[in-house]
Amino acid sequence: DTRKEVLQNDLISALEKVMVGPERKSHLASEHERKVTAYHEAGHAIVASVLPDADPVHKVTIIPRGRAGGFTMKLPLDERRLPTRAVFKDDIAMGLGGYIAERMVFGDITTGPSNDLKTVTATAHDMVMKYGMSDTIGPVVVDGQASRTVFGSQTASKVQSQKMLETIDAEVSKIIDEALKRAESVLTEYNDAFVAIAETLLKVETLEQKEYNEILTRFSIPIKELPEAKK
Repeated sequence: DTRKEVLQNDLISALEKVMVGPERKSHLASEHERKVTAYHEAGHAIVASVLPDADPVHKVTIIPRGRAGGFTMKLPLDERRLPTRAVFKDDIAMGLGGYIAERMVFGDITTGPSNDLKTVTATAHDMVMKYGMSDTIGPVVVDGQASRTVFGSQTASKVQSQKMLETIDAEVSKIIDEALKRAESVLTEYNDAFVAIAETLLKVETLEQKEYNEILTRFSIPIKELPEAKK
């Protein structure tokens, strides 16, 4: 049958295709690969659901799309506000949830988190170099050559450049290390919910927001909603 109207599911499907890629229906994953993917995505999801400044989870799936073995989609409750340092920190921790999940559950890391690591590292660099969110470097925008700022002349020596590069690297590492510890803390404290999400994904492959929130409610994890929506 052909439809003459576009439904919300059509828009969501199109969004997923653009963001992640088309479904790889021909991909035959081993049972171990499915399990790693399920726990990886559950790691992302539970961190996003627990940390206060991360957007709520809209969907979690272990059906492969594009180059991804699965994905966790989170969407803001309202129009995107100006991101704060707290929002970036929670996003980085959420991005590392899959990495921590693999390490905790399987004692090893696959290539699955590679894109996550690239994304969180880029975000941490932006916090330090573009947004003045490093207390050590302060409210200075640093360009790609590290020692040259948007202020004054560009006469920094190689020694100063190397020193600034080392400071930037140290600040980025500090942000990521802190996020790793926060993600690990969430997965440890909310381990029962984390495992329930992963094991449910192994059975049903996809959790839409309603079904996902039912798991959160079962483990007394508050559902994120706008203040005026709360009763």
